[in-house]
Amino acid sequence: MSTKKIKIGILGNVNLGYSWFYLTHKQGIEKNGHELFELDYKSNSLQVLKQKLIAAKCDIVYTHLTFHASVYPTASVLQMYRDVNKVVDTKFIHTLNDARKQDRYMEDLSDSMFMAFVGNRDCLESCRKSWKIPVYLSPYSSLCYDKMSKPVTDLAFKDPVFTGSPFSHNDRANFIRKLQSIMKIKIFQTQSKNDLRNRTPELSASAKCILGLCTGYDVDLYVDVRPFQYLGAGAFMIMRKFKNMDELIPDDLYISFDSYSESDAYFVKDQFEYWKKRDTIEIRKKAFDFIQQNHSCKVRIGEELRLIQEVNR
Repeated sequence: MSTKKIKIGILGNVNLGYSWFYLTHKQGIEKNGHELFELDYKSNSLQVLKQKLIAAKCDIVYTHLTFHASVYPTASVLQMYRDVNKVVDTKFIHTLNDARKQDRYMEDLSDSMFMAFVGNRDCLESCRKSWKIPVYLSPYSSLCYDKMSKPVTDLAFKDPVFTGSPFSHNDRANFIRKLQSIMKIKIFQTQSKNDLRNRTPELSASAKCILGLCTGYDVDLYVDVRPFQYLGAGAFMIMRKFKNMDELIPDDLYISFDSYSESDAYFVKDQFEYWKKRDTIEIRKKAFDFIQQNHSCKVRIGEELRLIQEVNR
């Protein structure tokens, strides 16, 4: 590989409609000036996947679902990668961005994968040791926006907004219930008819406040997609901090709290009451500029491609 234009594939939830892995990798590849090849993992058989990958002759393929054995047996997927590489020299790159301290598969990958990127520090050393391939830290990123969206009337919510699956994790679910008992909040359920992910820029610019209520915050340097998704679009956020999050995102870009205690629920309420009466454009712009300059998918994929190139020398 060189710095010239190359062909890069994405093997993942291409047909899902809204996969953050797919959206950020697609835009990051295109923004870095490379040719994109997309292949949906779940809707093709392994034999068809192999045929299409051989025909595509990609230099690199980013993979996202390799170890989801409920879709295809992991051993069969890894064999498919080896078969592809007997015909074309495609370098398969595994990605892990979940709040995990180890992946679903922790065995030698040196004959099937070229490299891997993981989204937290707890995974870094254990995955390097188990997989026996180069593994680097690479957190989530933001989509690229040239400027903040203009507010729109139908998303100008006066109450704090939470997007996601509010009752899927006990600590967060209990905290949300406590918030609901002391203040009004608006909830937009992920993958429901009210899902607003496709309107992230407008929601970020229009809503008074987005609530960042995370899971997985005990995993070292794991930060879920929401800070990148919403701060990267200019949202004003009140957010539960992740472990060592300020190594990636300074805490002056949002209003932070540290636990899901009852006192923190009242802190969120008090902070919202204070900030809803004030102009937040300065902190919104500061967050937008920082995330776009440091954590956009163009920046992140560019960094990853430089690492891939260095290892390939």
